[in-house]
Amino acid sequence: MTEQDHLFSEFAPTTKAEWLAKVEKDLKGKPLEELSWQLEEKITLAPFYHPEDLEWPPAPLQGQRQDNNWEVGEYIDVEDVKAANAEVLEGLQAGVQAPLFRLRRPLSAQHMEQLLEGVELSFISTNFGENYTDKVPWEAFRHFVSLLEKRGADKKTIRGSIDFDPLLDWSHPPIDKLAELIRYCRDSMPLFRPFQVNAHRFHSGPDDSSLELAYTIAKGSEYLARLTGQGLSAATVNAHLQFSVAISKSYFVEIAKLRALRLLWANVMKAYGPPQAPFLAVHFAKETQDEDANMNMIRASTQAMSAVIGGADRLYVLPSNHAGQEPSTAFSRRIARNVQHLLKMESHLHRVIDPGAGSYYIEKLSEKLAEQAWGQFQEMEKRGEFM
Repeated sequence: MTEQDHLFSEFAPTTKAEWLAKVEKDLKGKPLEELSWQLEEKITLAPFYHPEDLEWPPAPLQGQRQDNNWEVGEYIDVEDVKAANAEVLEGLQAGVQAPLFRLRRPLSAQHMEQLLEGVELSFISTNFGENYTDKVPWEAFRHFVSLLEKRGADKKTIRGSIDFDPLLDWSHPPIDKLAELIRYCRDSMPLFRPFQVNAHRFHSGPDDSSLELAYTIAKGSEYLARLTGQGLSAATVNAHLQFSVAISKSYFVEIAKLRALRLLWANVMKAYGPPQAPFLAVHFAKETQDEDANMNMIRASTQAMSAVIGGADRLYVLPSNHAGQEPSTAFSRRIARNVQHLLKMESHLHRVIDPGAGSYYIEKLSEKLAEQAWGQFQEMEKRGEFM
């Protein structure tokens, strides 16, 4: 008898039929079907699931994971370089692991140096997003590399990313430039991810989650096709790619969406060799924020839990005053980062490889979303959606 069998030895197993009989009795004649939830046109969720609903006992979605740890992210808006430097140092001292510098204008080499003054880059994940027209991500990357070389840093230990999404931001996607960056990272910076699938534009709420997933993996698949055509292996492309995903307020749907994305991408990678997991950078969808900052602070805990239980590799929690279109404050940034600290230091959600595994409801919802999204993805492939 295993330890798990011993724990439950005093409880007799209960069949699904026995559970349903009890539920129907408690409903006093009300049909159980009335409690079903129609998430999408072809996805109906029952109010009750049982092990008999699963074809086989669910296994954790492990991939290459040894735990469920994630990087604690924080947004740093770069209008004034010196002010942004002070803000990132404050965040790092308070436990931030992955600042995302949201650049409002191109940075010179001197500005890059000022921005990262006092920051030990080998200890953190350094991420850049260009929030302006006429983006030139390879120039930002070049300035970053120059700074690393000036400091004598070991580039092989440097983690981070650049929001470089050619299929989103260019009418003539510079795939050749992207391939150059990936080759450089493969040879010199193996832990750096110089491009991403930005899936935010596909997000329109929980009712369209399967379509969001389908577009996301279709775009990722298109990158695989184009970059392997440039002579790169699929494994190399995946090692330097991240998916930037938005989540809403629907707790279970967002957990299942991220788990389904991990299943779907592993299935895409099977066409090129051994299945590999995606790297997920998760953000709160902007429309989930309320004018009431207190409400946002409360809601942030469940949104962050959705991301973490779903398998986020890096998480950004929006400051509670974001909806007011005002700059973040020391207080709103502290509360946002502390949500993540609580999930690690008190809830220990980083220790369990797949916290959602074994929940019949989450497993079934993940399965339904993945199946629906895969069918839509296959239709997109036939139509050449990203060609």
